[in-house]
Amino acid sequence: NHTYTNTTTTTIIIMTIKAYLKLSTTTNPSTPIGTLHLKLNTNNRTPQTTQNFLQLLTKPKPNGYIGSTFHRLIPGFMIQGGDFTKGDGTGGHSIYNSSSSSSGGGGMFDDEDLTGTHSQRGILSMANAGPNTNGSQFFITFKRVAHLDGKHVVFGCVDMKEGESRDVLKTLEEMEVVRGGGDR
Repeated sequence: NHTYTNTTTTTIIIMTIKAYLKLSTTTNPSTPIGTLHLKLNTNNRTPQTTQNFLQLLTKPKPNGYIGSTFHRLIPGFMIQGGDFTKGDGTGGHSIYNSSSSSSGGGGMFDDEDLTGTHSQRGILSMANAGPNTNGSQFFITFKRVAHLDGKHVVFGCVDMKEGESRDVLKTLEEMEVVRGGGDR
């Protein structure tokens, strides 16, 4: 008498795309601050957002992140970049539509998944001007910011296992804002 048991084994493979931002100051571009190592989502929840970010990483401004600046810094909250067309938080565009609107925006795409949380320091998320207005701007959190949950697409994080990334994030948070009023 034999008993056979039918079992199903599910293997979940979680892959991470690694990317990085090499940073320097605008006052001394030849002296690097360091490198932020990033881990991007490869789940089925944010494929467009991840692909948009990856492609923009490979292009120079005014069509991508190379040579662009972080235009907004709020210590204890976040740093924002990705406006490679105007540099002030009013520009940029995605890879999905390069046409420009009269406001200088254009090239927006819809929110993919708003269930990701801004639960800790180093979360990488899309900046937007309201629902379904993702372009090229992104931000990195300096702490848990739960009030942003459900409003911005989280698509990665700073790799905090990389000591250099922790140091660079701390350096960024402590930098003095050089232009504009307020936090810009």
